Amino acid sequence: MTSVNQKKHLSLLAICAAVILICGLVMANIKTAGGTVTVQDVVISPYGADLSITMYIPDSALETDENGNFINAGSYPAVMVNPGFTEDRSCLENISIELARRGFVVAQYDMYGHGLSDAITTRGYGSVPNPFTGDCAQLGAYDVLDYLRTLGFVDQSRIGMAGHSLGGSATGSLAANSAGFFTLEDKLLNLLHNDFGLTITAEQVAQQDPDAIAAAELSEADLAVYEERKAAITAEHNTAVRNVVILDANVGFALPKAVEVAGNEVWRDVQANLATFQNISGGMSKGIADPSYCQSSQETLSSMSQDVSVERDTWYALNLSGTAERELSTPVSDFYTSPADETVRTLADSNSLRVLVQPRGWHAFTYISSETTTATVQFFISTMGYDNGNIEVGSNAAAATTQTTSSWKIEAIASAVAVLALLVMVLPLAMLLLDSRPLAGMQVASVHSPASKLSVPLILTMLIAVLVPFFTYPKGVGWGVNIPGSMLSTVQIPTQTAFWAFIMAVILFAVLLVKYFAFDKKQTGMSFIDLYGLRISGANLLRSILLAVCVFLFIAMLLNGFYELFAGARMRATPLGRVLFASLSTEQYYSYLLYYIYFLPFYLINSMLVNSLHFEKLSEKKTTLLVAFINGGSMFVLAFFQIVLGLYRTGAAFFPTVPGTSSTIYNLPFMAVMLFCSTIFTRKLYSKTGSSVPGALMSAAVFTFVAIQSFAYYAI
Repeated sequence: MTSVNQKKHLSLLAICAAVILICGLVMANIKTAGGTVTVQDVVISPYGADLSITMYIPDSALETDENGNFINAGSYPAVMVNPGFTEDRSCLENISIELARRGFVVAQYDMYGHGLSDAITTRGYGSVPNPFTGDCAQLGAYDVLDYLRTLGFVDQSRIGMAGHSLGGSATGSLAANSAGFFTLEDKLLNLLHNDFGLTITAEQVAQQDPDAIAAAELSEADLAVYEERKAAITAEHNTAVRNVVILDANVGFALPKAVEVAGNEVWRDVQANLATFQNISGGMSKGIADPSYCQSSQETLSSMSQDVSVERDTWYALNLSGTAERELSTPVSDFYTSPADETVRTLADSNSLRVLVQPRGWHAFTYISSETTTATVQFFISTMGYDNGNIEVGSNAAAATTQTTSSWKIEAIASAVAVLALLVMVLPLAMLLLDSRPLAGMQVASVHSPASKLSVPLILTMLIAVLVPFFTYPKGVGWGVNIPGSMLSTVQIPTQTAFWAFIMAVILFAVLLVKYFAFDKKQTGMSFIDLYGLRISGANLLRSILLAVCVFLFIAMLLNGFYELFAGARMRATPLGRVLFASLSTEQYYSYLLYYIYFLPFYLINSMLVNSLHFEKLSEKKTTLLVAFINGGSMFVLAFFQIVLGLYRTGAAFFPTVPGTSSTIYNLPFMAVMLFCSTIFTRKLYSKTGSSVPGALMSAAVFTFVAIQSFAYYAI
């Protein structure tokens, strides 16, 4: 029988491995556009801390002549892609993949303190900038831009950026500091005023003709100096980042304002083509209950230079102000007009296009949003005039591009299937390890508690277990906000989540104690230790730890191999929020061990609870599935309330969260998956070992990978 079971486990393990291999090949094929795009990791360290970037480069861009010079030097536009706070760079692969397939060079990067990038510095500063008051481009955007400046095949006059959430704030900061608020003519007027001492009138600022002023008022020698300085200023002006997409974030520093030009105050917008994406149920909106809110919000009216409700998916053209009063923008055409349209191209070249896009979905839905992907591609091919080659004005070459942004979906599905295969293979792996000589001694007959009857104490216990997440979530994660960063709290969001999990564990343990002494002790005659599967010998405790370590090493090596072999692929699924299995950076190994310890009490109490349930009229398989659905279902329902009934409907969480903890909402779907799977793991191991401890140790080993993935590190 043992041999038959081993063959079944080996077969299932092999099937899962084959599925993961196929998924990896599919993902690599999509990411490389069938072998026409080179995907490579780059690590830069401008301040002694590593910044990790995934580069998507068309193979044609890398072609060189016999002297090693790029044949197509300076021909390829580039886009920097920046995900949000707590996320790693793979989250915006929908955008990166589709832009790369259209011939763009894409630099998809982890901000400092995220993913595989170091956390010890943010462009030389020790503290993380506030997304509403600080320059978030310090978190890596400036450094990625500097890196792109070194690539000979990149067209330095066509570099753009797309960022989500905190990455959106970084995008606004970069636009404000790179493109700035001065036109080229403004800069030359400032040159004449500041360096040559000319008096410039408000009328001359409005006329925007510095060359005429220079010709009329400068000596021949000064005019020559002016022309030399003008050439340098023009070259710098033309290489600024002037095409930006801000995804569900505050425009921040890029909002229009009054500036001084040659001693005259004038109103200026940021000198870049700008798209603001405000998800209908996103962080800046009121949800489907008020889908038009963002069209007339103060943020939108300011960034779009309007005073009436803005039309969605409509190009607006800025009108340059000659005074300190703003000029209203003008609606021009449908956003999905062909990028070859002459009017659109002219306005794009003058950096005066604005558009409001409102995709469906909540804040984190951006990562799987077809509308977001399509609109982002439409924006960049329109403003940069490029779609696998320069778009000729008046042609129809790019008219249908908005219909074909779907390749990323195949990659996302393959990634989700890989996650499922990984979770399925954990149990047969554990069973095979239990049959191995070092761990075989763990297999002892389990001491089952009597069949559970639907008594009042049982119903109350299950009801409390189901409701505990609802009543403890807002305050539980909120109290975690007060825990400062240190060697004992290295990752912000897991610190908040672990604190909440510990609170739930304490409450559930107290409930089990009360239930035992008030009811179970008399009814079952069993000790608390035996009833809840806590009895384990010292030798078997060590074997249980070895089992967990083996599972950890297997998953770690699998994820590293998956990443290295398949173009930097990660295993990712998105049920309302994200479940991500990815290779660990050096710092994350320490964080993994730390948060493994922090989450372990919750896994142990949960294992005790689920292993104590045995229903008389149900088989073990049916009981396990029922308990798994109840265990994971409560967290899924909480996620449904927070995300669907809260964020989707109103743009705000159903159960209000403490400021600084909103990101934990997207942990809830992961916790639902975790509780469902850990129920199956722990009950199966309990049936083999007679203890709740091995299942708790192994579940923590599996899911701590997800718990610490890509969440920002504290600067230590």
